[in-house]
Amino acid sequence: MLIWMASGISLLDDDWGHLLLASKGVGFALTTGWEGLVGQGGYYRPVVVLSFYLDYLIAGYEPAIYHIHNILIHAGCACLVFLLARCSGMERAVAWGSALLFFVLPIHTDSVFWIVGRTDLLCALFYLGALISFSAYLQRGSWSVLFALAACSALAFFSKEMAVSLPAALAVWIAHRKAWKTARARRGMAVVCGALLVYFGVRWLVLGSVLGGTPRVSVVDWTRDGAKAIAKFGMGDIWWLGIALLIASAGIFICKRRDAMNLVLLLGGLLGASLAPALGHLHNWYLYLPSAFFCVGIAAVWLDKSRPILRVLFGVLILYYGTVLGREGMFWREASKMSEHALANLMPYAQKTTGKLFVCNVPAAWTPKGGFSGKPLFAYALKNALAMRSSQPLHAEIEMVNHVWLTGDFHCRVHRTNTGFDLAIEKGGFFSFHGKGQGQTPPFAIDQSRGALTVHALDSLSVALNVQPGDGVVIYNKGKFEKLWP
Repeated sequence: MLIWMASGISLLDDDWGHLLLASKGVGFALTTGWEGLVGQGGYYRPVVVLSFYLDYLIAGYEPAIYHIHNILIHAGCACLVFLLARCSGMERAVAWGSALLFFVLPIHTDSVFWIVGRTDLLCALFYLGALISFSAYLQRGSWSVLFALAACSALAFFSKEMAVSLPAALAVWIAHRKAWKTARARRGMAVVCGALLVYFGVRWLVLGSVLGGTPRVSVVDWTRDGAKAIAKFGMGDIWWLGIALLIASAGIFICKRRDAMNLVLLLGGLLGASLAPALGHLHNWYLYLPSAFFCVGIAAVWLDKSRPILRVLFGVLILYYGTVLGREGMFWREASKMSEHALANLMPYAQKTTGKLFVCNVPAAWTPKGGFSGKPLFAYALKNALAMRSSQPLHAEIEMVNHVWLTGDFHCRVHRTNTGFDLAIEKGGFFSFHGKGQGQTPPFAIDQSRGALTVHALDSLSVALNVQPGDGVVIYNKGKFEKLWP
């Protein structure tokens, strides 16, 4: 069902730029950052870029193959959650429940249905693989398992920066097993730390930095984000459900499972270690990996043999989450239709304009009524989308004047003035400002080379543009682009 749903979703927002970069080949993937930059810091994720390049070799820019690949990786991560639960000493029923809960958790919708969400999918796949390999190595001491541990660790590091917490997660596992004095534990930790040093060295050679900027240290922000993340794990379209699930699970645990405190410390430590890199800049997709440990803990509490009613309630929770996930998939398909319609509508203007094409009200994202989260459209990617979809080279220089965040049927009133245009949203959204205006409270002004914006309120602004002969001005309104000038 998910493969059918996802295969009907087009490229959205960041997908356009990252797939365009990935199509440049293996050498480009290994010698540039995630944004295609060299020596300027940022993100280094060659494993993800190479996976995109593989899809590109198979199907070009046809989005279906990319989405199917995402779903298969997500299913693989759910299988590893099953194995992780078994390695933690869980019964088979609890392990199945953990995997199923992980597979349908609504917080995963961005990572599963958005192609660039593959960064989190691959990071989690190899991170969990490293944990499972480490557990197996502590038991058997096989050199082949040690090699698997080294490979999974390296692949996790080169998939996403969040994986740098892996040594801390292994330390939690060692403490749980009381294995600090064993040669296998020390050897396994040394292999993972060695892989991490290699990652830092390659990253420094390519991007000129060991880490992606200086971490923002704030106990208040970290504590707030930690509490918010744990509540978000179980949230659906009912915002308070995550909090209720945590409170109910804690109550059941205190009454029935106090003998499993070691398990709580293990899962809590793993969750904390994997979540730590995301604190201070929390987004839903950063919760994909940490949610694996959350799912094992919830399943361990609710799938109690002595309490059949809890198992029934757990089944109801799975059905509810599955329904939310399916509905979100349909919303992503609707967002794709909006995106494709907007591109097709704007393309003739882009092909006919010889100078600059000023685009007002670029739809940044869409939040459907009852939706779990916003669906990306063209926050930054309109130029790439037009260039990749045009059947002929575009001579127009695309200038995005302002963005809108859509929340319903969008309708904007336009008034022509001597210096430009006054825009007022009558229905279905609000203005958003990427760049200088981000985070400011109206009224404020934004001076740009292309002109000036005077923001009166989130639904009202004035636009003054430096329009020259050969330029064009269009605006997104009532679900399509309209010509304003000439």
